[in-house]
Amino acid sequence: MSTAKIRARASREPRPRKPNATKRKRSSRASRRGPAWSLGIALAAIGVVALMLLVSRSPRSQEGAGAQAPAFTLTSTTGDTVSLADLRGRDVLLYFNEGVGCDACFYQMVELERNAAKLSVSGLSVVPIVVNPASQVSEAMGWFGLTTPFLIDADLSVSSAYGVIGTGMHANLPGHSFVLVDGSGRIAWRRDYPSMFVSTDRLLADIGSAI
Repeated sequence: MSTAKIRARASREPRPRKPNATKRKRSSRASRRGPAWSLGIALAAIGVVALMLLVSRSPRSQEGAGAQAPAFTLTSTTGDTVSLADLRGRDVLLYFNEGVGCDACFYQMVELERNAAKLSVSGLSVVPIVVNPASQVSEAMGWFGLTTPFLIDADLSVSSAYGVIGTGMHANLPGHSFVLVDGSGRIAWRRDYPSMFVSTDRLLADIGSAI
């Protein structure tokens, strides 16, 4: 075959097409979009989880208002023996908490001591109850500058009787719970605070007409 014929034949044969630039751009955008979509889905999932945690940590009211408060006799960090009967005739706000190792629990008492005047005007006496040894609690009280005696529920019997075990971060410890016992010895109000802190103003607002 002559050289002229070979050239003519080659000119008629289809030439391989170059990759389409538009397709390359689309492909590039798609590859970038994949991770972006994945990130968006992940962020949405995190948002849902955060919302669920927020809801789960909102204050929870419990049954028991109107019932006779379980009697108890406990030793305080001062070495005195205190019974619920000794407190009859005044509104007592029992504060059950995790105790030693829970800084938020002690900051809660700092908050309440700083606002003792507001609580007094409302006729409330705060009685904190923990399950730790008195020596450990006294040491922690010194760190936080607290003066209110803590009652020691060493065998968890009182915390169990009031139904506050497992209402916080640990299944085997009291949560962050307040129980209002009125002057007649009945439970007038109670609430658990999984957030591990509540301001005095918010606490008084939550108690409301129960005082």
